[in-house]
Amino acid sequence: MNRHILKLLSFRLSGKFAHFRKFYTNSSSLSYLIPPRTAVIGMLGSVLEYPRDSYYDVFGPESFKISVSVTPGTLIKKQMQSLNYLHADYHKFLTRGGQCKSMHTQCKLELLLPAGGHIDYTVYVGGTSKAASEILNNIETRIKSKNLGYGIYLGQRQFRADADDVQVFEEIPFREVSDHVDSLCLQENAELDVSENTDRHIVMDQMPIQMQKETQAKKGKKQADPGRVPDIIKRVLSEKTGKRIFGTFRNCYRIGEKTISFYEG
Repeated sequence: MNRHILKLLSFRLSGKFAHFRKFYTNSSSLSYLIPPRTAVIGMLGSVLEYPRDSYYDVFGPESFKISVSVTPGTLIKKQMQSLNYLHADYHKFLTRGGQCKSMHTQCKLELLLPAGGHIDYTVYVGGTSKAASEILNNIETRIKSKNLGYGIYLGQRQFRADADDVQVFEEIPFREVSDHVDSLCLQENAELDVSENTDRHIVMDQMPIQMQKETQAKKGKKQADPGRVPDIIKRVLSEKTGKRIFGTFRNCYRIGEKTISFYEG
């Protein structure tokens, strides 16, 4: 893994609602507290107007390092909502003689809401190559000029978000070991100090780090439907309100006054 970051952007994401679906849920759509890496690179791909599923290799772990934290002072709560979706067999209503009891089916959706104001995240995107730095230059220009391409959304298209407060850092110092971290951290790189975190609310979950394209042939059909599946999955911890976490943390970086760890480890 390339540890040398040539350039890093940090910016704030804010919106009124969010939902980052946990990849292992089915009928009830539970949400991560923070956007997983796959969601962040989707936002970056949208800003640059890349076609769907075409940016996985562009923002691969070898070229880009991604980190997120809840912006300190932000309070996020979860609420279950029932949504009506079109039934999988709704097309039967459109064909003669088709039968289906209802055109809709209900699904539970775990919604992220701000306890006050807006949901607010701080995102860190680092480039480890000259090509990645050039892409970051483009992202920086677009966010600063409010040209967000296809737009930024907090997990689903109806949850529109804004990006601002862009900061640029170069030649980021690497810290092999740190006694604190101000962002997410992989569980494999963290040893928490329980006595120092008594007033912290630390959340831990399995999250997708990288997706890959998948082609699955439909039964009885010659054409194939493109899909995507998680390629890399890691256990990630973060603090619910963006507070500093204490312990022993490996593979960190000093960014301004903060110590940041990345999804890529």
